[in-house]
Amino acid sequence: MKPAENSKKQIVLFALLLIILIGIVLTIDFLTHKKKNTNPQVKLTNIATSPTPIPKRSKTLPSFGKGNLLPTYQPEKGRGVDLEIPIVASSIQEIQKLNAYLPYTYTFKTLANTEVSLVIPDVNSQTNDWTLTINIFGLDYSLQKNDKDYNAMKESFNETVLYVKKWIEEKGVDYTKIMINWGEQEYIQDKSQEWLLP
Repeated sequence: MKPAENSKKQIVLFALLLIILIGIVLTIDFLTHKKKNTNPQVKLTNIATSPTPIPKRSKTLPSFGKGNLLPTYQPEKGRGVDLEIPIVASSIQEIQKLNAYLPYTYTFKTLANTEVSLVIPDVNSQTNDWTLTINIFGLDYSLQKNDKDYNAMKESFNETVLYVKKWIEEKGVDYTKIMINWGEQEYIQDKSQEWLLP
């Protein structure tokens, strides 16, 4: 066998092995991502060894995802959020009634002359089935109580919340049964609790 033929065969063999290796890596990557996305209800948030007490809900519905623990299944059932307890089951049921109207966007000026954009993502963009993420853009969530625009931002936020409540109720959905996350970022959820609590 000629040395040139031998080196061509080695290059072809090397390229073939490289293609097979890349194929295996891509297949493993695809399967792991698919496995993560096949059952979003099994998201392990606030895992506890035993069910945790259900927090009391305020009439103003602060962000539910911030600092609230939900009862979880026992370890033999998977330890995810217990979807059968009334507070979770009711929220899922009410959110499902809204799915036909999502995504929803609306931009308007508040009484404090702040332009806000309200965005409620569709069902596929929600974090899970039992909470509804509602984003309010155009507000400065970094303001402190001593800042001059703080009250205007707070009033604009609450005005938008009242609009959301009215919109949800017009769709025949019970607003008080929905577990809402006001925003996706933690600092916005923190500020929503500050602004919404009496």
